[in-house]
This record gives sequence, structure tokens and C-alpha cells, in this order.
Amino acid sequence: MTLFVVFVFLAVMFVAFLLILPVLYSLRAVGSLFVYPKQLRSMFGNRILRRNHALEHATIAVMMEREPHRRFNGFSTDDGFFVQGVRSMEEVESAAREALRRLRAGERKLAIHRNCGTTIVAANLLAALFFLAFIGGGLYLGLTSGWDLYLLILASIAASFLLRVPASLFLQRFVTTDQDLSNAEVGWVEPARPQELGGGGLVGVLLAASTVQVRVFHTDPDAVEVIPDDSTVLR
Repeated sequence: MTLFVVFVFLAVMFVAFLLILPVLYSLRAVGSLFVYPKQLRSMFGNRILRRNHALEHATIAVMMEREPHRRFNGFSTDDGFFVQGVRSMEEVESAAREALRRLRAGERKLAIHRNCGTTIVAANLLAALFFLAFIGGGLYLGLTSGWDLYLLILASIAASFLLRVPASLFLQRFVTTDQDLSNAEVGWVEPARPQELGGGGLVGVLLAASTVQVRVFHTDPDAVEVIPDDSTVLR
């Protein structure tokens, strides 16, 4: 009997958690309105980072063309970008140079990737906007019951998930990447250091084992050139 009561209690708690989860997600998404727009604005103003981001996407796209069954992750910095899940520095350098050549030749689609982290940003922003719009519209129309508002929350989440990829592609195209690589050059590829990937602990060491960094030079007047001793020169 005691086990049955415990089972029922756990089942009720699980169902209650599932019911409240959409509300928590929506409230958390609203909180992102205070973070993500500022990050996007900052990234939009950093053309070097946007160009490195475009080359990162293109490099991974080339690597996946060569071996479709493999999966890679990456992230960009002002100095270049990192690629995770690699076997050798040579395969990344070859892909990066081909990606740069193809971007210069006009293959701008290489710089846009549906699995980019921008998709998460888009999903949260859309969820927040739809949540506020649907709830506001519902209250304006006189829908004040808890069940009606809950259905509006579910509808706002569904709408955000349906539109998250198109929104992400739009943000990548106009905000988080810059496909103009005419003044960029692939410098060199080097092993990633654990402290750059989550600290010097075990996690950083494990990630660094399959991660490389691609250094990128930008020769236009607004660029920052990275030189071998890791200092920077404004140009």
C-alpha cells in the first residue's frame, strides 16, 4: 500500500511538472529579452566576429559535405573560430581554405546553418514575443480563465518552434554573419587549449582532444590582426 501511495504521489508530481513546464519555459524566454537583443546588437557591430562566424559555418559545411555521417560543433571569436569533433588539423585547414575560396566565389549559403546556436536565440525570442502577444491579446479579448491562458501559452510555444528556423536563418543572414571575406585570410590551425574550452579540468582536456582553432587574419582597416606571439595589433 505504501509503495502504491508513493507511486501515485510521484505520478501526480510528474504530471504537475509537465503542466507547469510550458509556463516556466515562457517566463524564462521573457527573461531572454533582457539578454539576447543586447548580444545580437553587440555581434552586429563586430564585423570581424561576424565574418569569422560565417567562415566557421562554411568550414563545417565543407567538412560535412566530405563526410556526411560526421557531426561537428563550432564557435567563433575575434581571433578566428574553433571546430569540435575533428580528427586532424589538416582536415580542418583544408576545409577552411576551400570554404574561404567558395565564399569569395559567391556561395553565401555556406555561411548559413540551420543548427547554429542562433536558432536557440530565435526560439527564445519568438517564445517571449508570442507569449506576451498571445497573453496580452487574450486578456484584451476577455479570456481570463486559467485554462484559456494556459492554452494561449501552449499556442505561443508551438508558434515559436514552428518559426524558429526561418527566424534563425534571417538573423544569421543579416545579423550574426557577414559573408564578405574578401579581406580575410586563413592563417594557421592549432590545437585548442583546455582553458579555452571550459577550464583546465577534465572537461576541458576531453574537449580539447578533438578540437582545433583556426586563426583568421583580416586585412581591412577595421580588423584586428593576430600575430604568432598572441598579441594583437590594431590596423
